[in-house]
Amino acid sequence: MSKFGINFISAKDAGLILSIKTAEGEIERRARDSQDVADWIKEFGLAESCYFSSTMDFAAEEGFPDDDAAIRIFDRGVTLACAAA
Repeated sequence: MSKFGINFISAKDAGLILSIKTAEGEIERRARDSQDVADWIKEFGLAESCYFSSTMDFAAEEGFPDDDAAIRIFDRGVTLACAAA
């Protein structure tokens, strides 16, 4: 892992917003599902330090079916990315 890659995840409008540090600066990508998360991890990697917004703990307020759904999507995405590596 390095200082570059996905370093912050938040829940918004029933999706995940991934903040990504690149050599060119900070960018954001949206993930609608676990496969999107896996694809962004494969493309950008995970930073050495990666944090969740409090919106991940209160995902139901952001359009998810329950409060655990956003973290489940991220966790499944990590599993898919690791399986493909």
